[in-house]
Amino acid sequence: MSCAGTRKEAVLAIGANTLGMKPLARFLALAGFAVALASCQMFPPPEVQESGFQPSDKPITVDNVGANNKLAELARAQHPRILATYGGEYSDPKLERMVAKVVGSLTVVSANPTQTYRITILNSPNVNAFALPGGYLYITRGLLALANDSAELAAVIAHEMGHVTANHGLQRQQLEAEEGLATKVVSDVLGDSPTAKAALIRGKLRLAQFSRNQELEADAIGIKSIGEAGYDPFAAGRFLQSMSAYTDFRSISGATDASLDFLATQPNTPQRIDLA
Repeated sequence: MSCAGTRKEAVLAIGANTLGMKPLARFLALAGFAVALASCQMFPPPEVQESGFQPSDKPITVDNVGANNKLAELARAQHPRILATYGGEYSDPKLERMVAKVVGSLTVVSANPTQTYRITILNSPNVNAFALPGGYLYITRGLLALANDSAELAAVIAHEMGHVTANHGLQRQQLEAEEGLATKVVSDVLGDSPTAKAALIRGKLRLAQFSRNQELEADAIGIKSIGEAGYDPFAAGRFLQSMSAYTDFRSISGATDASLDFLATQPNTPQRIDLA
């Protein structure tokens, strides 16, 4: 894999209207090795339990993020910080085309096929992918190397696209604002009393549970999407197993910062593997 242009701007604006394609026509080269697709098979969409949330009809994406100054400011502010944390951008045309193709196939079958996503490949060995409000998707080169095939990569990307589709970023921002206001009121009224401390703990637990529910909802949306796009829906479970094994190995070797990895912010992995 070429390391040329590591710091070069490599952000891709992906639109469904420019990415019409047949899903999973072939496996593409991943970091450091090549894999070949023996046959192209369409898989039926998996059975997914309905969650309490439903995908938004109007997700906050790159197309309309300009209409919301707070979200536009958030995206602009976080992008350079993310680059600094994850070693900058990684420029590799082959990887960029491969990721763009997967995103395009998932966008076509999504609830919002006209969404536009902006993808950045991060120059980090950590295994991670995440999304910001506004349709910004980030994927590390470490994750691209760990994914065994296009279906596993699609599972991860579909999960992150699920966060955007369901407006999770905006929902969490609103909940955090509400909890912040509640915390201030409790502190002003009850001071440092045991009752106040208990109320603050309950607020933190609500946020944690909300995050877990969002991750499981994004899993459900993602698994449904990859099945409809023609990828193996069981790839999500396979990748989670690989990620769990990698995390266990890395916890022994201590090679990289575990806080920067995919599972660091995810709910119980065995539970997610069972659901996948």
